[in-house]
Amino acid sequence: MISSEFDIQTIKDNDTSPKFYQYYPRLFESYFTNVDKKTIEKLCDAGYLYYHSILCLDSIVDDKQFSNLPSFIQLQEESIKILTGVYGKDSEFWNYWNKRKKEYFEAIAIEKQLSEKRYISFKEYKSLADKKAAFGKVAIDCLYLLSNKKDKKVYNILLKSHTLFSIGFQLYDDIQDFKEDFESKQLNWTVYQLQKNTSLKTKNSSFLNKHLFLKGVAQKELKKAINYFQKAIETLKPLNIESNWQNTILESKQIVRDFVEITNGYIKCLSKKIDLKKELPKKDYFFDFSDIKNHTIKRGLEFVKKDFTNNYAELKHIMYLGKIEGFDNSEEIHVSDTFQRALINECLITASQKNNLDLNSFIEKECTYLLGLQNKDKIGVWSYFPTVKEIAPDIDDLGQMIQLFCSINKQNLVGTHCDKAINIVLSDRFRKDGGIETWIIPRNGQTKIQQKQELFNKTKWGEGPDLEVVANFIYALQVYQPHRYKKQIKKSIDYILKHQNKEGFWVSRWYYGNYYGIYVCLRLLKCFDIQFQKNVKKALNYIKNNQSFDGGFSLNNREPSDPLSTSLALLSLSFFEKKDSLSVKRAKKYLISSQNDGGFWSEVDFIMPKVHEPYKSKTLTTAFVLKALT
Repeated sequence: MISSEFDIQTIKDNDTSPKFYQYYPRLFESYFTNVDKKTIEKLCDAGYLYYHSILCLDSIVDDKQFSNLPSFIQLQEESIKILTGVYGKDSEFWNYWNKRKKEYFEAIAIEKQLSEKRYISFKEYKSLADKKAAFGKVAIDCLYLLSNKKDKKVYNILLKSHTLFSIGFQLYDDIQDFKEDFESKQLNWTVYQLQKNTSLKTKNSSFLNKHLFLKGVAQKELKKAINYFQKAIETLKPLNIESNWQNTILESKQIVRDFVEITNGYIKCLSKKIDLKKELPKKDYFFDFSDIKNHTIKRGLEFVKKDFTNNYAELKHIMYLGKIEGFDNSEEIHVSDTFQRALINECLITASQKNNLDLNSFIEKECTYLLGLQNKDKIGVWSYFPTVKEIAPDIDDLGQMIQLFCSINKQNLVGTHCDKAINIVLSDRFRKDGGIETWIIPRNGQTKIQQKQELFNKTKWGEGPDLEVVANFIYALQVYQPHRYKKQIKKSIDYILKHQNKEGFWVSRWYYGNYYGIYVCLRLLKCFDIQFQKNVKKALNYIKNNQSFDGGFSLNNREPSDPLSTSLALLSLSFFEKKDSLSVKRAKKYLISSQNDGGFWSEVDFIMPKVHEPYKSKTLTTAFVLKALT
């Protein structure tokens, strides 16, 4: 946790804990105005170090991480040195210190006892929450003593407020740590409440975590946390003093309120997915694949067809974007399959070519559907969520649509529907170094909606360029009219090559893992055969060096292999490797063996939204596997 050469700043730089732990005594300085500021800063350092020593102690006691013992000792020693420098060895302060230390160790004992009980009262839980936060109360003790015990009433009010805050904070923390505590069998109030109030017997922590919200247990406890934060604020009212402590409680209350809002949105998204399957009319124009002999491919297509007939409910991306986050739309639940539909159809076209399937009628109807999703403004083209005013059209959706049209020799659709947007991108969003910004908005003469979209790009989404998006769009121009856009394509390829990671991959902004970025970049470089051998070799070496013993690939090269990463890696290899190469054969073997009984391949985190949960889909993964295997 810390180096042998002690450095508090290093700890702060790598800390993911709430920031106020770094300056806890400062939260209360407004109530003790006669205390020296420099002394308060020393107390802040002492408290922060001791807080981290407690984290070390927890890891040693709970997780048997004995390697943290040296850090625990060093952190405590440094903290005690600072406190001794402030108070001396014989100060009354140490009586308060020992009292808080006793409370904290009582909390450890109580937690162990409660974890073995079948019934836990909320009174016991509140006492535990207060005692677990005992060292936080040392900050109040410190300033009270340094003020020469000037006002005991203020001191007692702050302690009461701290207790109420600690209960609210622990309730929220238990919900945040649900999966971790369930798997490690640590005492967690929400785990206890879920098990007490439901008949769920599964030991799957992800499933239980989902039902924590579906059963309303989480919402109930979150509202309780909000109430305790409110009580903590009301306790301070007689003092009539604005303080960092008061602001911290208010901010914590708002964080939990926002979390409740997002949680309710998540539940609405689940309900929407169920409703989508019930919506009529059902789709019935899927292509015929009954003559396929390959059992693996046929079962995969059967699953895709099943989701297709259910309005692609599993494929669609459903997201909650509410007013609390600054969005202003008629609905808060947004549904889209624009990008996914273009992507999956391209995968199906590849699979059909190898199996001599007739997709013409199917793809024409799909194109008609996708054309109907265009924005109705002067630019036209597509936004990822068409119903969200704050999201502009983007070059990733545009690039995917161009590729789809070109794959069925419908270049005339690109000319009719996409050329204007392409011109805006190349004139207003194409940078000198070949990087291309992600969002399609003209620089000048922006409408009010475009001005709002520009603001959201700068404050929420990010403007780009995004390497994988640039590669996808430039590849689309290459397959559409390579001679017309030769100059821009060359510049952007130079940009992409310049930003290749030293390990050989390209970092993606909007997609999980490294293999999607490699796939779209190598697909582009393949168009130029031997011109970029050095860069291609680096990427291929990265792929081969990270192939797992089972033949698969994973999102971060540490987790178990997954079918989506493996498909993307296999597609990347197939551009340059022979089909009988060892890496290719091993990857295919993994994919065939990982097909589920229902014919699909498991969903894997794919699109990385700036807000909320990742997008993943069994249908999309299955389509990529079918493309990779054929």
